[in-house]
Amino acid sequence: MTKKILISTDNNALNEFKKAVQGTCDAANQLIQAYEAFQPWEKVRTIEAFMALVSDPKQAYDVAIIANIGVTAKGLQPDPAQAARLFNLHRDEFLNLVAGLPLTNNDCIPCKQVKVKPGKQAISKRSYEAYAEYLIFNSGTFTLNIEAVEAATERFNFFASSQEQVQRYEMFTGLVQALNQWDAVYPFSGADKLTIKKIFNLHLTKADTGEFMLNAEDVKNKLMRL
Repeated sequence: MTKKILISTDNNALNEFKKAVQGTCDAANQLIQAYEAFQPWEKVRTIEAFMALVSDPKQAYDVAIIANIGVTAKGLQPDPAQAARLFNLHRDEFLNLVAGLPLTNNDCIPCKQVKVKPGKQAISKRSYEAYAEYLIFNSGTFTLNIEAVEAATERFNFFASSQEQVQRYEMFTGLVQALNQWDAVYPFSGADKLTIKKIFNLHLTKADTGEFMLNAEDVKNKLMRL
């Protein structure tokens, strides 16, 4: 079996991925926190309840109001906005919050409790689903699925995996090792080092006085062409 050798990691893409996963986790928890802070009855304890909330926060909020106010009339449905005013619930502020609109009611206690950046819309169902497989939902809170995240980071790595790629990589490393051994015994001038660096598309650890080292991106591109 041919061994796999890690050649390079796309750290920019990797960091963006991890940032997006963490941001999704935080945003999902913030939506739950806001929903629970703006009405006293319903708690998000199942993934089904969260999906209903993230799919349509307004509908989820209005359903909670209608289901819990206990006002009924045959053949008629209470108006959620009027019901919210009747019980001093800040429905308008909740809707503004999830829409990323300014919060203007200085007497709104829930507005001061929730940890949401002003002007930032609540997470959408589409945004949540893009990273849902990397999250775990338990008892009303999302956390990172570390195992899934770590497994996903493999796609940002490039490996020499075929026999031909491994042999070519060993040729490159052998060249760098030979150049550094030669330089240790018969030192190259700074100008020579820069010339050699250019010929073989290598890096130097220190300007024109350091050791030769592989250019990982160049090696990756060469191996991908095999």
